[in-house]
Amino acid sequence: MNLSEDEIMKCIGVLVDAGGELYEVGGPVRDGLLGRTAKDRDFLCRRLSMKRVCALLAPHGKVVGVGKSFGIIKFSPHSRPEITVDIALPRRERSTGVKHRDFEVDFDPDMPVEEDLGRRDFTINAMARRVSDSQLIDPFGGAKDLSQKLLRMVFPKAFEEDPLRLIRGVQFAARFGLTIEPATWESMKEHAHLIKTVSGERIGMELVKLMSAQKPSKGFDLLSDSGLLAHVLPEIAAIKGIEQDKQPGDDVYSHTMRSLDAARSDDAVEHRGDINLMFAVLLHDTGKAKTARFHAPAGRIVFFGHQLVSRRLAERAMERLKLAAAGVDPKLVRTLIEHHMFETKANFTDRAIRRFVSKVGKETIFMLTDLRIADNRGGKHPAGIKGVLKLRKRIVEELAKKPPFGPKDLAIDGHALMELGVPEGPALGAVIAALVERTLDDPSLNTGDKLLALAREMMDNSNVADLASGRAHGRKTAARADKADVKETQS
Repeated sequence: MNLSEDEIMKCIGVLVDAGGELYEVGGPVRDGLLGRTAKDRDFLCRRLSMKRVCALLAPHGKVVGVGKSFGIIKFSPHSRPEITVDIALPRRERSTGVKHRDFEVDFDPDMPVEEDLGRRDFTINAMARRVSDSQLIDPFGGAKDLSQKLLRMVFPKAFEEDPLRLIRGVQFAARFGLTIEPATWESMKEHAHLIKTVSGERIGMELVKLMSAQKPSKGFDLLSDSGLLAHVLPEIAAIKGIEQDKQPGDDVYSHTMRSLDAARSDDAVEHRGDINLMFAVLLHDTGKAKTARFHAPAGRIVFFGHQLVSRRLAERAMERLKLAAAGVDPKLVRTLIEHHMFETKANFTDRAIRRFVSKVGKETIFMLTDLRIADNRGGKHPAGIKGVLKLRKRIVEELAKKPPFGPKDLAIDGHALMELGVPEGPALGAVIAALVERTLDDPSLNTGDKLLALAREMMDNSNVADLASGRAHGRKTAARADKADVKETQS
């Protein structure tokens, strides 16, 4: 939650009253110069020890220390517990190894603020604003670099000391439309291999931030050109050079980047910018590197079953990067990727539409059509989205009728079926599945009386063993109905 200046001072003004010097630092200062509203507020406190800061704040709210070595206090006032303010002391850091957290840290409340800023990653983040008089402290020219849209490292060993800065630099450049200063760019390329020492979770968090760029493709191009992509997302690096749609000079990577930008900002995409949609689009064609084959009858490269391979590759990538911890829903992303190759004919029956929604899920179906729109935008016919839009309209119309799409939508539940004599367990599941199939074919059957009559008929015509082992009714009904389903294409 954003904080006003008055709210901030109500939270931490006690530190100033006790003789502390407060500076707003880092991202909030940068965002202020860009005219953006800062989501978080980070402060540096001089002239007071960590123990003294905690003692002063404790009567006014919750005080939590984050890491003994880094010494950051997270403070939430009693009056606004949903607000969190970060407060740190000036510190010196000395790298003791190649890993992201291999640092020796010394805290010094009397250290000049300029020295503390000198340990930061980029000049645009190495600025401070004194709370008492709003004076900007900018020893490394961050404001000028920001105005000139340059990303510049603060000191030559910035990436050696903390390789996570390699990914941070990429996402800053993409999000803020910055050009990476030549010496900084050369250093990034030279030290790209060090990203292997950073945890997947930390990298994943930075990639999530990158997805908020207006054109995320810029960030992935930087990852590729710097040599980082092969270490961070080898699944994406592998689709570079894979021919796409017989377009001269085009490849699956370029197609994916165009689709990704569309998923972020295209007006036809209803869930544009949604983090699950973004990662689904990013990873939806990764399987093409493994499935690319020349198909003589078609006279072109095809990718039969690539969506299934893509789903598996996406699952591995999301686990490696711990994207669930960054707010991504891996199950949803997998579902979107697995089903993105659906036909978009305008002449589907209502039954076919219902079955499509039932298979994918009501909560997922419109994000899936968004993925397909973005996919088309990245193809050789970017204007060719009319079929998807018509299908989306048909889905809206069918949902408005409120037909049943799954067990939860049935007019009866498992208890009613057990009272009828259906035993709990596989047989009960088989009967419910069969009832869902029948109501997908004919929603008018979804009344208590009709469903009980159908269930009674199933029990009369099948023994319990058949129901428990085969779900025969459901299978037969599904087999008949699949002929009218919204099919998934292969290439």
